[in-house]
Amino acid sequence: MFQGIMRAVARACEFLTTLYLFTASDFSTVLLPQTIFAFCSMFSGHFNASSWQAEPSIAFVTRLFRVVLWIWLQLLVLDVANQRLPESVAEDAINKPWRPITSGRIRTEGARQLLIASIAVTLATSNYLGVASETLLLFTFNWLYNDLGLANSHWFLRNVMNALGIPTIGAGATRIACRDLTFMAAPAARWWLLCGGMLMTTIHAQDLYDQQGDAVRGRSTAPLVLGDGAARWTVVAGVLFWSVASECLQLFHQPVFACSLPFIGQTTPPLSGRWTSACF
Repeated sequence: MFQGIMRAVARACEFLTTLYLFTASDFSTVLLPQTIFAFCSMFSGHFNASSWQAEPSIAFVTRLFRVVLWIWLQLLVLDVANQRLPESVAEDAINKPWRPITSGRIRTEGARQLLIASIAVTLATSNYLGVASETLLLFTFNWLYNDLGLANSHWFLRNVMNALGIPTIGAGATRIACRDLTFMAAPAARWWLLCGGMLMTTIHAQDLYDQQGDAVRGRSTAPLVLGDGAARWTVVAGVLFWSVASECLQLFHQPVFACSLPFIGQTTPPLSGRWTSACF
């Protein structure tokens, strides 16, 4: 009996490791920045009619758990949907051989079954947390990005899809963090549009590190189309532009503007050297 329990624990740990490896690339580039973004938005008070300090019904730790869980579930769906594609498997064999499919931890059919299960769990969780609309929008972007191939057709369309997808994750995370604080969508929407503009002009920084695999896949990315040096300078120009433009627009007070740091931090590359990348 003890050996049976240990085998069950070992299988559970193996399964959890596989789930982690599907999403590992996005922990520092999406999960952490979007979590910070959601709570900076909540703390600012610009999106809430009531103060978070009153803690009317939900403790901070509970808010944090819900936000992290929801973002991670979204990443799981997006990453499994992307990594199960044949061209993604060929790319990961070069860029990220440690991922579950390329390392042999799970077969493509197993990834398809995992995708179906993760979609169901994510929908149910999102409905419970009150962010089903954001989830359905992300699923639509996922379908356009992966299954219809918008990620590969043109580097600017790839940027646009990222600029739509990542702020949508931030929007859902912010709604969850502010759930019982009378969330105000109008000022938040203006901020999300600003963040989308930042991402659309800088997100191709994530493609600088993956050029070898992207070339094998035939993907049209800014570094491959414009050249490595030109792509780096366009990112620098985008960061400089939005750093000035955000201040000139004066949409929000200084505490909220600090929320832009996760976005700028995840998209700003060095002028030379290597860079980590996100999947979506």
